[in-house]
Amino acid sequence: MFLKFPTRHGAVPLRAIFPNMITSAALACGLASIHFVLQNRYENALIAIALSAVFDALDGRAARLMKVTSKFGAVLDSLSDFVSFGVAPGVLLYQWMLHPSQGDPRPALAPEFEPIFMISVLTYAMCAAMRLARFTSAKPAKKNNPLASRYFVGMPTPAAAGAVLLPILIDVSRSIKWQMPPLLIAIYIFVIGGLMVSRVPMFSFKKIRLHPRAVVPLFISVGLLVFLAAKDMWLVAVILSAGYLLTMPLAWWTHARLKAQLGEHAAPPKHEPKMKIGRG
Repeated sequence: MFLKFPTRHGAVPLRAIFPNMITSAALACGLASIHFVLQNRYENALIAIALSAVFDALDGRAARLMKVTSKFGAVLDSLSDFVSFGVAPGVLLYQWMLHPSQGDPRPALAPEFEPIFMISVLTYAMCAAMRLARFTSAKPAKKNNPLASRYFVGMPTPAAAGAVLLPILIDVSRSIKWQMPPLLIAIYIFVIGGLMVSRVPMFSFKKIRLHPRAVVPLFISVGLLVFLAAKDMWLVAVILSAGYLLTMPLAWWTHARLKAQLGEHAAPPKHEPKMKIGRG
């Protein structure tokens, strides 16, 4: 009657499907975001995408912790990411530009800007699909590869969703009295889409190590962000999204430096004689 879960056993243990349940919750949040967009409830749509990002961060960790990773879970996670961080942000951006919410002083999008804006959000969604397809079909990186553990190749899809929604975050923030021009927003969406399918190194904060003197300033910064979130949570979202974009030059520089160091260790000494191959 129903689709059968891919397993060789007669019964499926709950721990084996628990990470997929979290992924399903992330997918549901992405679909809920589209529902809120169609009702012009843009702040609710943003919250739904943020919740989807939280669930997306938890499902992979739960799978590794319980040691129940599977091909089914990887494909389901990619589909969830495409809906939540590819389709939902694109629909939200397009609807937000065409139909301002009630009480929003921003004028509706001029007719001459509608085609380019539609093309920009379509390009972003397609780039998200291409990146996820590349990620799902790629071979797993070596565990002892420091470049793969510290850096992403291109901008990850959840981070791209947070970055591409920066114009809306600026608009809904009560503390920022500025709005991006429509043409600049369209160009910005093209750039974020291109970063997803590029080979630009981006930081992966999973294995970032801090100097002991940086721990206390980090604690203070987190406390300040929590205080700001109590007054204007969208301002904090703007700071986090813009802050991640500003780390791109540092990520490129440290990636190039680490790659050069690894190349020096892997290369044989110049004075080492070459081995001659004979017939014995």
